[in-house]
Amino acid sequence: MDSLQNHLLIAMPHLADEPFNKAVIYMCEHSPQGAMGLIVNRPMDTTKITLVLNALELDGDGPPDQFSDIYYGGPVQPGLGFVLHSTEYEQPSSNRLSSDIALSTSREILEDIQQGNGPDQFRFSLGYAGWGAGQIERELANGDWLVMEATLEFVFNKPDDLKWDASAKRFGIEITEISGFGGMA
Repeated sequence: MDSLQNHLLIAMPHLADEPFNKAVIYMCEHSPQGAMGLIVNRPMDTTKITLVLNALELDGDGPPDQFSDIYYGGPVQPGLGFVLHSTEYEQPSSNRLSSDIALSTSREILEDIQQGNGPDQFRFSLGYAGWGAGQIERELANGDWLVMEATLEFVFNKPDDLKWDASAKRFGIEITEISGFGGMA
């Protein structure tokens, strides 16, 4: 596989430490220089959501549930916001990642969402997961991740608490029964 862009990384059980314990990561970029993705199954605590919306001054107008879920995208630059979204919405700063998924980082998309003019489907995340040159390839060789192609349906509509198990089941395995530790015969 040349690029992991528009694929999901599913953390294997031996990655038990945060932030990657049971993580499902949508890969936004992958090149010889490194990789970047967003964890798509970690909604933030509701008290943190209120703080974020207040800081962004997005807690005023519009339906109250527009930003009911803000996601922890990963440990790198946790103050930086990313909106993963469907491609019927486009703006100059949108980066199309597949035929149906794009990434935007401007405040304009947040304002459009608040006003009801944003994308049909979206995830607002803070922070991202990042890997240096060759790092993700070493982790894949180590068996740290399962890889599957991403779909709009899975990323935006599969319940967050089911994503990890459901993605592994696509491989025909019960991931919770896999141990990350080898035994001795």
